[in-house]
Amino acid sequence: MTRRFLVAAALSALLALTSCGWAPLYADPQTGPASEELRAVQVDPILERIGQRLEIALRNSLNPSNESTLARYRLRTTLSTSLSNLGIQSQGLATLGKLDVFATYFLVDMQSGNNLLVNTLHVANTFDLIVGEDDAAVRSVAELDQEIMTRLTLFFQRRLAEQKAKPG
Repeated sequence: MTRRFLVAAALSALLALTSCGWAPLYADPQTGPASEELRAVQVDPILERIGQRLEIALRNSLNPSNESTLARYRLRTTLSTSLSNLGIQSQGLATLGKLDVFATYFLVDMQSGNNLLVNTLHVANTFDLIVGEDDAAVRSVAELDQEIMTRLTLFFQRRLAEQKAKPG
């Protein structure tokens, strides 16, 4: 097959998918159908330094343009972290560490008080004990922020699709 034929086939497949309502998972959530719902999520304070970083990251991801929006949902998150030594030298000194972070989040409908979504995520990052623990925390926050945003976006997209499908 020629290269031109393959490109044409790929483009026609993409057009067919977009016409049936398909949207890419990693599309910009701020331009998708769930953007208004995402902006309406109020992020509750999260304890400890890594929690504060995650709270700020989530707020920036949910409403990057900081639009004034009436909060309809609350995102409550608890974190559990643990540090462990992985690389031990023959003298007994640790050189490599591992940071495990578990995040449990609850998406709560503020009107009814019902939990709409509950999930627990785990990320693990290794680091050089001398210089890297803070970097591991930053990477963990970025991974959790991306995963929570993806799951919230999917939740709201599915919920909006179900509401549109209901008669009346």
